[in-house]
Amino acid sequence: MSRDEGMRIVGTIRSIELHAITAKFAGVPPRHVARLALDIERATDEDGDDIDVENLAGLHFQGPPELVPRFATGERVQIVTTTPSGLHIASIRPAPLS
Repeated sequence: MSRDEGMRIVGTIRSIELHAITAKFAGVPPRHVARLALDIERATDEDGDDIDVENLAGLHFQGPPELVPRFATGERVQIVTTTPSGLHIASIRPAPLS
């Protein structure tokens, strides 16, 4: 894994929705993001070490709004986050069989 990547998570999408984030500054319109909740099977950090999935329970991952029509509840996916402690999605794809 490269240093530009964070956690690698495999799980099943529990929910996926378009979510509006309000701007912090007046006059700036809200932006939309995809917000995903997962039933996480396994997770590893940027060094490939296992992360206790209970530590990630209840978290929502966030990505571009284009993810909403591409993925659906019940799909098994692999997510790589942008930073080791971040919840922003750098990449998402169908999870390999394991």
